Amino acid sequence: MYKTGKAIASKCLVLVYRRSNHELPRIGFSVSKKIGNSVTRNRVKRRMRAAFSPLLPRVKPGSSIIFVAREPILNESFLGIVESIEGLLNKAGLLSPTDDMKAREQ
Repeated sequence: MYKTGKAIASKCLVLVYRRSNHELPRIGFSVSKKIGNSVTRNRVKRRMRAAFSPLLPRVKPGSSIIFVAREPILNESFLGIVESIEGLLNKAGLLSPTDDMKAREQ
């Protein structure tokens, strides 16, 4: 995945993605030992999952995605993580438009 996929980065996250033949999107969260001890790493992973979960229905099928945490995520607010994840997914073209956005376009 790291060799064949494309990567996009923000201040606190890196998004590695590629198209796959799976019907449902495959999502992974990676937090290196550079971030901190196991308690800190697991807390970061929980926050990343919680920030991503409302966006899951909008992720296009056939996507393989890995979010890699960077050290600045330790000082990032939850809202900042949500905005970072959504921004990266939009930049990669992996999000379907919301119903609100579809209504505005018409």
